[in-house]
Amino acid sequence: MLSMNFKSYLEKQGFRKSTVFGHLQDLKRFEKWCKNQNVNPTKAKYNDLLKFIQFKQKDGVSKSTINNHLNSIQKYFDYLVRKDNPARDLRLKNNGRTIYKKLLTSDQLEELYTNFQIRHEWEFRGDVTRKAHKRNSVILGLLVYQGIQSFELSLMEKAHLNLLQGTVYIPSSAKGNSRILKLNASQILPMQNYLQDLPKEQEKLFVSSKLSNCLTWIMRALRKSFENINAQHIRASVIMNWLKLHNIRQVQYMTGHKQISSTERYKEQDVGDLQK
Repeated sequence: MLSMNFKSYLEKQGFRKSTVFGHLQDLKRFEKWCKNQNVNPTKAKYNDLLKFIQFKQKDGVSKSTINNHLNSIQKYFDYLVRKDNPARDLRLKNNGRTIYKKLLTSDQLEELYTNFQIRHEWEFRGDVTRKAHKRNSVILGLLVYQGIQSFELSLMEKAHLNLLQGTVYIPSSAKGNSRILKLNASQILPMQNYLQDLPKEQEKLFVSSKLSNCLTWIMRALRKSFENINAQHIRASVIMNWLKLHNIRQVQYMTGHKQISSTERYKEQDVGDLQK
């Protein structure tokens, strides 16, 4: 009931549907953590939020994502009319310049995807788990080969895949431009198998409510080989590898960056690393 009332509150504030959905998902994550910690989410204090931040950091969540969580929690406390809103001025500092120190090469990314995709059949029990692995393989492929952002996964539809031409359309959003990118040959068959399992009436490529858990599970599996890896780390690696092969305008299009400056900062770090 609280979530539904909070949703109405956000809608009255004039937020877009996608933004409202994001805040509600953040709230669910926070409520789940509170339940495990025996904390009342409506009365969480500053120290509770610090523990929540530490929990997210240990799970490999980026600073910007944690700040998004805190932003949602702040709005939730505002909705509750808490005068002592502990999330109001609580944010992690991020200078926005450092990308990642140990980026993955194209070969390492391909190895990452291949090893994940061909996990032994005995690891999966039942059709449900096999279907989940098919879905997760498709998601990881989009991260590794198209450098897609995690939030863009929820925007994708089955119609955006053109397996005959070997392309994928990534729709525009408030944060990025649309683009059409080539699929890697190793993605085609897993995508075909995944599409066969989807209900005919389902237009979305992935169920939005399950994406967060899917990404968490995928990253935990990958960290057995690459410590502290996350979706942002993979995307940064893809972009840096693209810059070695294409001009900066091409990479801007491929990444969906609205501003060329967003692409340039990757180039600047690459030059800085060479100078060091």
